[in-house]
Amino acid sequence: FDPVKKLVNICKRYKMWLHLDGAFGGSVIFSKNLKHLLEGIENADSFCFNAHKTLGAPLSTSILLVKKKKYLYKSFDNDAQYLYQTHDKDYNLGSSSFECGRRNNALKLWSMWKAIGTEGMSNIIERQFKLADFARKYIKNNKNYRLFSFENSLSICFNYQDIDPKDLCSKLYKNNVLLVGYGQFKNQKFIRLVIVNIQNNEKEILNFFKNVEDFVKRNKNLKRIKSCKEIL
Repeated sequence: FDPVKKLVNICKRYKMWLHLDGAFGGSVIFSKNLKHLLEGIENADSFCFNAHKTLGAPLSTSILLVKKKKYLYKSFDNDAQYLYQTHDKDYNLGSSSFECGRRNNALKLWSMWKAIGTEGMSNIIERQFKLADFARKYIKNNKNYRLFSFENSLSICFNYQDIDPKDLCSKLYKNNVLLVGYGQFKNQKFIRLVIVNIQNNEKEILNFFKNVEDFVKRNKNLKRIKSCKEIL
């Protein structure tokens, strides 16, 4: 999570628009125990998050919130006479977005919220973070792993036995073992396990690591990288 308060001060100083992209982490806004991670968000000009990622809503369920909706109208409104003839602009989302005709994507989140309530949403997101902590703990307790991810993150970045992450992830996929991605920061590559499946539990997390370990044992020809140090 980025230091929102510091970003707010910078943007105010230079009169810049501050947009916060909460693709994965933004859903903590529903959690009493985790929403402090978004402290200062009320001072942002706009904020978005994807409920289809961490809350398990159907694809696609993306939410964009703006402090002053007049800027949406200024950017997207069109005065063509054949459009929006019968209702107030607040009911015509085409006046404030890219699309004129569109699906009712908001219904997915609204229905979910009505069904399980804020407490239910909170339980989902907090469970995801607990599973992420569980995965990080497993890595930290196993000397064959190197951890590269921050605390309070759903992205678990790691390497195993100095195996080249790109080679390992590609072969795991080609051999129908696992589908997991890899990332890179500067010159360091790493496997990137993202905890977003609301059906998963600790058993599935352990099974993931077991599959990685067993695959490496069976495949001695995997590429190697230079030994790396744990950075966090």
